[in-house]
Amino acid sequence: MSDSAGHILLIDDEPAFQRLGANWLAGLGYRVSLAGDAGGAVERFQQLRPDIVLLDLAIPPALTPEAGLALLLKFAGVPVIVVTGHADHALALKATEQGAWDFIAKPIDPDMLGVVVGRAMQKSRLEQELRLLKSQSVDDDLGIVGHSAPIRQLRDMIRRIGPTRLSVIVQGPTGTGKELVARALHKTGLNPSGPFVAVHCGAVPAELLESELFGHLKGSFTGAHRDQPGLVQAADGGTLFLDEVGEMSLAMQVKLLRLLQDGSFLPVGGREQRHTDARIVAATHRDLQSMVADGSFREDLYYRLKGMVLRTPALVERREDIPLLAALFLRRTAGPQRARLSPEAAAWLMENPWPGNVRELQSLIDCAAALALPAAGAGVEITMGDLRFAQGGSVAPGETHRRTLDEAIAALEVQMITAALGEAQNNRSEAARLLGISRVGLLKKLDRLGLR
Repeated sequence: MSDSAGHILLIDDEPAFQRLGANWLAGLGYRVSLAGDAGGAVERFQQLRPDIVLLDLAIPPALTPEAGLALLLKFAGVPVIVVTGHADHALALKATEQGAWDFIAKPIDPDMLGVVVGRAMQKSRLEQELRLLKSQSVDDDLGIVGHSAPIRQLRDMIRRIGPTRLSVIVQGPTGTGKELVARALHKTGLNPSGPFVAVHCGAVPAELLESELFGHLKGSFTGAHRDQPGLVQAADGGTLFLDEVGEMSLAMQVKLLRLLQDGSFLPVGGREQRHTDARIVAATHRDLQSMVADGSFREDLYYRLKGMVLRTPALVERREDIPLLAALFLRRTAGPQRARLSPEAAAWLMENPWPGNVRELQSLIDCAAALALPAAGAGVEITMGDLRFAQGGSVAPGETHRRTLDEAIAALEVQMITAALGEAQNNRSEAARLLGISRVGLLKKLDRLGLR
């Protein structure tokens, strides 16, 4: 069943009922742990942190239902289903008043037990998601999600240097969120309401990058039918983000150096210097110091850019953030359909090497959810089969949902589109070019496939 991820702590002093109850619950797909007395129950609860607790009120040492009610406070934070041999409505009411989720009397009907436990498991998962959202609202105020030490340190540095005029280099592997850091610096900067303008220095042909950055005057080259302001001017009063600055040619580096020295620049075809008050944030996955040593990057430009260096960690350096990131991406993709990861899929995500870092994780989750949801509808569990299928690998029979031809075609579209968007840094025009379709056509497909 779909609730197979649930973990239940069954607390009862009768060995026969422990065996019977554990067999029933295991047959429904739950993982069951056992305790036979009050002290052991509290210890196991603190150690295991189960999703729900199934509690017989008459357990040692007190052996009375009324005394067992005091245990309810020990299991705060998870739904507790109270079990007793007394069909006592007053006791049931008292138990629910003290925090019990539900009440069930012995002898227990297995079907009724399945229904009550299923409802409690849904409540447990809703509360877990609520806690996740609350923690995210605190940690995600800069758009940078995670609780790991490297991410906490990164957020701290952003808050400290954001309100300054320092130029910043953001270094880190591809797919680690360097643009997110640049946007966070802008958000905490002196003028967060100003423009944020980004340009990928490696995606623009070298012969066009000067015009793209500094603009050009009418008649400055063939096809220049009017004056065209550049991105430097567009970023005036805000932030200019130069992504993959290490791809910039030496000739362009000279012109960028002048901009960093005094904020002045010369449009293509122009003779009068213009000025901008844009803050410069540069990013690269390359080692600029090594490039300086081999002569492919100007040393004076490097030190002008290097007011401060921030490093974005690889995903393997912050594995504890993977569940939080996966839940965030899954919720964004699945929306109200409430998809979730199976325990095996979640464990695999934690062990995967992630050479493409957070971008690869997001692409895989988006693709796997888009593949599974049309076939299974609301409440689907994302399995290992879905993840392997999303990766383009083989899937054993029955390992994932059976798909029609239309669903398989949609799956391939999702896979290719998410890959193209990742390669194009989410630039939809560039992604459409890579896919060989129009931008309008890509937008229609994003809407149809639920990838907007």
